Amino acid sequence: MIEALEPGTVDIVQATIPALEAHGVTIAKTMYASLMQSSAIAAMFNQTDQANARQPQALAAAVLAYARHIEHPEKLEAALDLIVERHASIMVKPEHYPVVGEALLGAIKAVLGGAATPAILQAWGDAYRFLADALIAREARVYAKRATLPGGWRDWRSFRVAARVQESDTVVSFWLVPVDGQPVLRHQAGQSLTFRLDCDGVKTRRSYSISSAPSGEGYRISVKRDPHGLVSCWFHDKVNVGDALDVTPPAGNFTLQRIGAVPVVLVSAGIGITPFLSMLLEANAAKDARSLQLIHGDHDLRHMPFGSALAELVVGPHAPRINLFGRGGQNAGLPITYHEGRISAGDVFKQMALDTHVFICGPRGFQRDLIKGLHQLGVEKGRIHHEFFGSSEEIS
Repeated sequence: MIEALEPGTVDIVQATIPALEAHGVTIAKTMYASLMQSSAIAAMFNQTDQANARQPQALAAAVLAYARHIEHPEKLEAALDLIVERHASIMVKPEHYPVVGEALLGAIKAVLGGAATPAILQAWGDAYRFLADALIAREARVYAKRATLPGGWRDWRSFRVAARVQESDTVVSFWLVPVDGQPVLRHQAGQSLTFRLDCDGVKTRRSYSISSAPSGEGYRISVKRDPHGLVSCWFHDKVNVGDALDVTPPAGNFTLQRIGAVPVVLVSAGIGITPFLSMLLEANAAKDARSLQLIHGDHDLRHMPFGSALAELVVGPHAPRINLFGRGGQNAGLPITYHEGRISAGDVFKQMALDTHVFICGPRGFQRDLIKGLHQLGVEKGRIHHEFFGSSEEIS
């Protein structure tokens, strides 16, 4: 049973909105600096996102949204679902919440100084407690459900690398099967796995989209080497057939199941194709009759990963339409359309009907430009679904 907010909490929290608008990112950075003093807590975060301030900016936006809607938390349902999925993927536990709460209140006091009165700190402590209790309850239900589904498990499970496949000069796929030899939870295409890693003494957790078709036997992830990426380089250089990795159950709601049987355009760039490959493979196996198409961009189509897989998918009565953008496209007699240059919002819009939904995955700049362009063309927010993936580099 979640206890209600104390009288006065809502008014005081909402009165702090101007301060959050002005100092929210600084508060978030200060909070994370405190949390990173604990190696156990630090291992749960992507240190790259800490260094480039993405994580503090995201937290500041979330805290501000909570303050604005604290009187009507039902308006935050979609955001809470995303938070719960993320927390469940990296195994956030109830005992982590008091640590984060203490760091948050300490950061508010440090940044706002004398303006952070005892009444304000008490109100924000109460508001955080209320939110933490709600998240803990939701996460408990997610953990319990994943453990009771066929092939499911709770906490971490050891998987062995059964095969390693070089997909391109920069992308390697890893096929994973459980060490215990038992069935695995059949994932929903678009979901990801999270790994608990020790990369040459650096403990961290990292999530990768599942790139294989759903099955009860194992999973495939496909990792692109980032020359500056600790984890991706470690996978490429150190992970071999026979190695064991700790893995959480599949998580995430970037899935076709969330929208029903409407037409879909999948738009990706670079390694952002991986969740969509799983979706296309799932649709092909299920003989999904919906209108499903892929628009994908890559630097050089002659060396893009998964070209042979796409060639196999476009053959058959339920084949998706595929448009590829980039240099070096070669028509091999397959029903794939090639285009020079980059994908634009107009290219996507031309492929859409009135009820079409768009799923977007790729570098942040790529996503930002597409989403902005689609909005300008009149595509409402509810028909655009996106998931950040990989680095922030622009596709050129």
